Amino acid sequence: MRPFKQWIRQILIRAARDLDSEKSHGPVMRNTKQFLTKEIKIPVIITTSIAAVIVYFMILLELGLRYDTMIAVLMLTIALLFVFIHEIRKEKSISNDNDAIVLVCFILIIGILAMQIAQEYISIFAFPISAFVVMGVMLINPRTALIYAVILSLLAGILSNMNFIVFFVLFCSSIIVLHPAKNIRSRSDFVIIGLRSAAANILVITVFYLLNAYHFNDYKFYFYYSLLNGVFTIVILLVIMPIFEKIFSRTTSIKLIELSDFNNPLLKDLMLEAPGTYHHSLMTASIAENAAIAIKEDSILARVCAYYHDIGKIKNPKYFIENQSAGQNPHDPLTPAMSALILSSHVKDGAALAKQYNLDDSIIDAIKQHHGTTLMSLFYRKASEKNPDIDKEAFSYGGPAPRSKISAIIMLADSAEAACRPIDDISNVKIKDTVENIFKHNFNEGQFEKCPITMRELHDVKESIINTLLGMYHARIPYADDEKDKNNNS
Repeated sequence: MRPFKQWIRQILIRAARDLDSEKSHGPVMRNTKQFLTKEIKIPVIITTSIAAVIVYFMILLELGLRYDTMIAVLMLTIALLFVFIHEIRKEKSISNDNDAIVLVCFILIIGILAMQIAQEYISIFAFPISAFVVMGVMLINPRTALIYAVILSLLAGILSNMNFIVFFVLFCSSIIVLHPAKNIRSRSDFVIIGLRSAAANILVITVFYLLNAYHFNDYKFYFYYSLLNGVFTIVILLVIMPIFEKIFSRTTSIKLIELSDFNNPLLKDLMLEAPGTYHHSLMTASIAENAAIAIKEDSILARVCAYYHDIGKIKNPKYFIENQSAGQNPHDPLTPAMSALILSSHVKDGAALAKQYNLDDSIIDAIKQHHGTTLMSLFYRKASEKNPDIDKEAFSYGGPAPRSKISAIIMLADSAEAACRPIDDISNVKIKDTVENIFKHNFNEGQFEKCPITMRELHDVKESIINTLLGMYHARIPYADDEKDKNNNS
């Protein structure tokens, strides 16, 4: 025993000496903020496997540890996992997104846990299944929400001694909120969702009572529990869903509408520091919103991305033509390379500002991708006149090229609005030709090679942009007073 104590003592002395030597070289500083904000990517196979194991033991512990139960629960878990993976694989936006897979599994596990708590301490009819279905619609997509409705109501029926009434009641209360969840535009709409869920529960429970499925005393309690179900649904949506929005950086319609408020600090700064860019962003937003509607994409997301796509110009507003007044152009004394550097920097500055103000990843991606890898042709021409062998990449935006349909729409709407604004004698033909040239140029440069947008959708976007611009710059009928003023001025 004594040699062992001496060995331990020597280890501790050596560790103390090492610690003392580290102190002499100065402390080791770690940025805890950077550690907390660092993205951790978990492979999809690991996420789904861990989720399946957790679900398996959650169900098994509820039904009892018997050999036949273990085999039955294993078969049920495998079947649910197969259906889950089969449906998720159809949604490329989810299957290719690790964070989305983690969120899908996390909501399912939290839903099962909430179900077990409701059954243990209150009643299974108080389980707010509608809240998890609505979170599925808003944070992921309607297909995943439907999977939640089926799996959670099925498990509720199984855990309630194979009770069909429980399954049917919860399934109806979840299905009835599936479609309204797509149209939620404010957090006050959650109250309506809770009321619809409670009403559906009460209606179905009443039907089974009239069919003599249970006595009046049971019906009375189930009625109260159904009202409690609606209350729990509202509370979960108001409290938990914003947390999921933040942690997993999901862009919901509510969050987008909040970001579109012109009292937002970033939009206020843009309006004050770069009023020309602010006006350009508003015009681009109208064009992008209509284009998104034309190809059935998220029009609210397109509008908000357009609002913020040029926020990087806040840093050096006078170097962009829409913010310049009469007088010397600040680019005149600069070299073409320096001018190109200032112009391209607004993309990085915009992404940095967006992260600083906690904007969503989809908006940050649109900011980074709205110029793609296009060439700043004016400054490149000036530089190539002096040096024909000048590097072309030095006068191109850093990209990346658009990776989503929304980013492609923002790129095209931004270029079209900027190109049509300075036209003096504007006409329908000039607008159409300008937009056609922009589309051909970006397509020929390969800006849409990594974007999931189709040729048909590009055509629909082009037609929508042309129609919107024609509406913005429509010809005005000359009145008699206008003609008189024109003659007097001449």
